Order: sequence, then C-alpha cells, then structure tokens
Amino acid sequence: MFESAVAAPSRATEVFFDADGNDPEAVWARVETARAAGQRVWLNGALFANLIQRVGVERDEQRWIVFTPRSSQPEWLYRTRDIILSGAALLALSPLFALLALLVKLSSPGPIFYATTVVGQGCQPFVWRKFRSMRVLAQTQDESARREQFRAFAQGQHQGKVIDGSRVTPLGAFLRKYSLDELPQLWNVFRGDMALVGPRPCLPYEAEMFPAWAARRFAVPPGLTGVWQVVGRARVPLTEGLAMDVYYGLTRSFGGDLKWMWETLRVILRGEGGK
Repeated sequence: MFESAVAAPSRATEVFFDADGNDPEAVWARVETARAAGQRVWLNGALFANLIQRVGVERDEQRWIVFTPRSSQPEWLYRTRDIILSGAALLALSPLFALLALLVKLSSPGPIFYATTVVGQGCQPFVWRKFRSMRVLAQTQDESARREQFRAFAQGQHQGKVIDGSRVTPLGAFLRKYSLDELPQLWNVFRGDMALVGPRPCLPYEAEMFPAWAARRFAVPPGLTGVWQVVGRARVPLTEGLAMDVYYGLTRSFGGDLKWMWETLRVILRGEGGK
C-alpha cells in the first residue's frame, strides 16, 4: 500500500511506497507526481525484486529503489557522447566485424545480418540489425513463431524469453552469450536511432502486447545496453523487465549511463544471462 510522506527540515520531503497490491499505473503516476513536487521517492515491491537486489539502498532494515526529485540534462550531451563513442567503436572494431561476418556466412546458409523493424523513441520505427545467430526459416513462419512465443511470455507462461535452441547455430550461441550479435547496433547509435544506454528495443507486435503503463519507456531512445539488458538479461518476466525500462527513463542521467556501460562490460565478459 502507499505510505504517507515524511518531512524533514534538512532534506527534501521523502515518500515511501510499497507497490505490492497496487496497480502499476497508479504506482508510476504516484512516483512521477512526487518527483515533480520535489520529493525523494523510496519504492519497493515484488515487481522490482531484481532491480532492488542490484541497485537497492538499505534503510530501516529494508532495501528500496530510490527516485530523486526530477531533473534533466541536455540531450546534446548524450548525443555528443553517443556519436563520439559509437564512431570510435565502429572504427576500432571493424576487423572484428569483418571476422564475425565471415564466420556467420560460413556457419549456415543465409544472410550475415538479421534485419527487422523495431520501435524507438516516441514509438517511431527504424530498421535494426544484428549478426544472424539462428538458422533461417521462411519469413512468415519465423514471424508467426516469434509472435506466439512472445505472447506466451507476455501472458506469464514462462519466466524469460523463449528461444528455439534447435535453431541457434553453435556460433550463434557464442555470439548471444557474449552479446557480440548486438554489435551492428552501434551503427544505429551513430545514426541517432538508438543511444548507447536506454530501454531494450522492441518489435511492433511486442509493443502492442505491453501494458499501458509501459508506454513511459518510449520517452527516451532505446539503448544498445540498459537496465533490463544488465539486470534482467533474458531471465525475468516481461512486466519486471518493462519496469526496469521505466525505472531507467525516470532516473536517466549522464553519470548513471556511465555506470550502466561499465556494468555491461562486466556482464558481457562473464557471459551472464544471455541466450
């Protein structure tokens, strides 16, 4: 249940929320209202279990995720960073790109890249590419299977996204484990379709199955990496992953992005949670 605000003369008013038993839309609306009023928000609940475990703050023998009063940093700061870092990465990694492209071509029949249309900031579509990690099916068969798999995921019939392991090539399994299949998205970052850090990109039919409160995730550009990609990877329920995306959008900061990029390197080197 929602708890009342606690005022302190030497600091901003603080508000404590227990999200369990409350509609997520009401929870997020309350968080936004409190932050806009200059209040620091302390939030907990089962929906944020993995997030609390990774970034939670201990207080009164409980762990919470914290939202500070609303502030913003200029978009040009993020965009300048993304252009410089993605451009440098594309140049530095060009030999690796060439090697991976050759290996993918030799691994199984089909194109080097898997290309599809995804939904970005403001629900605007753009074309997104990954190194192909799976054996090719007919397009209609592939899309139909993926749609049904995601529908089951959205309905909570399984914990994480279902991947048809029989279609993943041996090389593809390696690429997915260490997120090397995602490297072509650096071009999307350089173009401005994506940012280095942001919510996980999604397919149009996936966005159609999101709960209404998750529309908040489209307020910022999708990212090459982000909170869901680091904390949740492929193992959390859809609603919890979406909550991580919304959390990122509400707490986005330049310094925070640097932290998530560092965490991404650690996760990739350990091969945690990718599949």
